[in-house]
Amino acid sequence: MDAERPGRLVLAAGVVIALCIVGDSYLYSILPLEAPNLGIALPLVGVLLSANRLVRLISNTAASDLFARWGPRRPFVFATVLALLTTAAYALGRGFTVFLSARLGWGIAWSALRQGGYQAVWTGGLHQRGRLMGLLWGIIRLGSAASVVAGGYLRDRFGYHAGVYAIMGATVLALPLALAIRWPATPAASRRTAPVGQGNSGEAAAPRGGRSSPQWLTGLQELGRTSAGRQALLAGFIYAMVEGVLISTASLFLASRLGSGVLMAGLGARVGTVAGLVLAVRWTSDILFGPAIGALADRLGHSRTAVVLAAALLAGVIGVTQLSGVSLVLCLIAVFISSAGLTVTLGAIANGLAMAVAHPHHAVGAYTTATDAGSALGPPLAYSAGLLFGIGRLYIAGAVVLLTATLWYARASDRAD
Repeated sequence: MDAERPGRLVLAAGVVIALCIVGDSYLYSILPLEAPNLGIALPLVGVLLSANRLVRLISNTAASDLFARWGPRRPFVFATVLALLTTAAYALGRGFTVFLSARLGWGIAWSALRQGGYQAVWTGGLHQRGRLMGLLWGIIRLGSAASVVAGGYLRDRFGYHAGVYAIMGATVLALPLALAIRWPATPAASRRTAPVGQGNSGEAAAPRGGRSSPQWLTGLQELGRTSAGRQALLAGFIYAMVEGVLISTASLFLASRLGSGVLMAGLGARVGTVAGLVLAVRWTSDILFGPAIGALADRLGHSRTAVVLAAALLAGVIGVTQLSGVSLVLCLIAVFISSAGLTVTLGAIANGLAMAVAHPHHAVGAYTTATDAGSALGPPLAYSAGLLFGIGRLYIAGAVVLLTATLWYARASDRAD
C-alpha cells in the first residue's frame, strides 16, 4: 500500500481499526442483555464498559511514546493482534475477571490503533486534515455500525456466541491488512508547518527517533503553553463527556418519550436488534456526514465550524427534550450529525496543534487522554445526575457547556492568529 498517497494510507489504517473495533461495539449493545448468562452480575456491566476507557488514561501516553520511538508499524500490528485476542476472550471466556482482563486489553489496543490512525492523517497537508480525519472516522464508525446491527441480529436469531464468533472472524481479517500497510519512512511531523491557531504557520522541531523526554506530561505541557491548546483540551474533554451521556442514555430516553409502540413492540427476541439500531444511528452519522463536514471545516476554518456544530447540537437537544414523535426523531438525527462533525473537527484541531509542538506524538496522546477521561465520566454522570435531575435537563446542560467551551477555543485561536 502506497504510503506516499495520504488518502490510501488513511483508508488502509481505517479499515484495520474498523475490523478491530467490532468486538468492543458488539459488547455495548449485547453485554447488558447477556450478562447473567455469562456469569456477570448486572451492576458490574457498567464497570466493564468503562474499564477500557479508564486504562487508556495510562496507555495513551505509552502508545504515544512507542510510536515516537519505534515508528507506527510494530505498535500498530501489535495492537491488531491484541484486539483479536480480546475479541476471542468475549467468545471463549466467562465471568467478570475474564471480561475485565479483555476490556483492559482492548483499551491498550485502542490507544495504539487510534494513535496509528492519527499518524496516518499526518501524512496529508494542512488543507486535507479535516477531510482525512473525516474519512478515518467514517470508516471506523462503519465497523461499529455493522457490528451492532449484524451482531445484534445474529444474537437474536442464533444466540450470543453466533454473534461474537462472526465478529471475531471479521477481526481476523485485520491482521494481514495491518501487516501489508507501508508507513512513511520519515515521520510526517518532520515535514509540518502547522498553525497553533487557525492561520499562523511556523516550523516546529521534528520528533527524534529516541526518547526525547521521559515525562508523561510532555504533551500536556506543550499544549498547555498556549491558550488555544488549553481550550482545545477542555473542549475535547467536555465533548467526549457529553457524547458519553448521549450514547449511554439514548435508547432509554427514546423508550420513555416515544412509548412502547415505537421501540418496545415485540420486545424479547428482537431486543438486540433494536439496541443495535439505536447505536448504529450515531455511528452511521460519522460515515455519512463526517468526511463532508471535515472538508467544509477545512474551507471555513476549524474553530468556526466547531462553534456552529456545537450550537446546532444545542438546538437539536432542545428539540429532543421539547418535542415528540417524528419531530423528536428528526432533532435527534440533527444532534447525531452535529456530534459526528464535532468528532472530526475537534480531532482536526488537535492534530493541527500537535503539529506545531516539538513532540506531536505526546501532544496527540494528551488530547486523546482528555477525551477518554470525558467519555469515562459520561455514563456514570448520566446514571447519577441524569436520574436525579432528569435526563433531558442533563442533555441541555451538557450542550450549553459544550458550546461555551468551543467559543472559548475559538476566541483563543483568534488571538493566536
